[in-house]
Amino acid sequence: MMKYIKRMLLFLISTVVLCANTGCRGGFDAAGYTQALLHLTFQGDTKEALRMIDGATYETLMLNYQESVDAFTVNVITSQFDISETKQTQFAELVAKIFSVMRYEVTGAEKTGEKEYEVSVAIWPADIFVKFRELLVTDSLEMAKEIQEGKYKGTEEEIDSQIMADIVNHAYELLDSAYMQADYGERKTVILKVKADKKNEYYIDEDDMNNLMEKILRLDEM
Repeated sequence: MMKYIKRMLLFLISTVVLCANTGCRGGFDAAGYTQALLHLTFQGDTKEALRMIDGATYETLMLNYQESVDAFTVNVITSQFDISETKQTQFAELVAKIFSVMRYEVTGAEKTGEKEYEVSVAIWPADIFVKFRELLVTDSLEMAKEIQEGKYKGTEEEIDSQIMADIVNHAYELLDSAYMQADYGERKTVILKVKADKKNEYYIDEDDMNNLMEKILRLDEM
């Protein structure tokens, strides 16, 4: 699963960086900029991003947000399933809900160079995907037993179809259950480096943002 997580994170960072380019006029608010991007990434909240990012539109920001949610859903959860567009949308909507309950707080910014900053972000890691993985393991063992006991009837193709439908439905229910029972770990601090490129456009260091995503969602434990 880790390769799918990495693929999603790279996609997410690329969309965030692309929509995060902004010129520096009258000083740069690195903490505000970081908060705006985190709110966009996790909440789908464009208000601060529209204020902080030159040339951004609500439509473009929401498109990038939805694409990142969809990419996460496909690469981390549904890539192994042949599912309908309706079910894919349901999973994406649940992922958006999961993102929205992430707990984080920008706590400060320190200028470390002419156009470089280190922004401190407090996070409280959520155990949703850790719970989801544990529930999937238990459920898969139960399904294997039911298959052996002959629960599924019909031709081989019909049985395969029934099993896949149950796997997809169970996965959604288990992820929803993990979301509803979310617990949060102790506060941790993550440092994000914010820099300007040659065009004087600011962006968050990709590796740092990857690290924050992995830790706040506890993907690094999967």
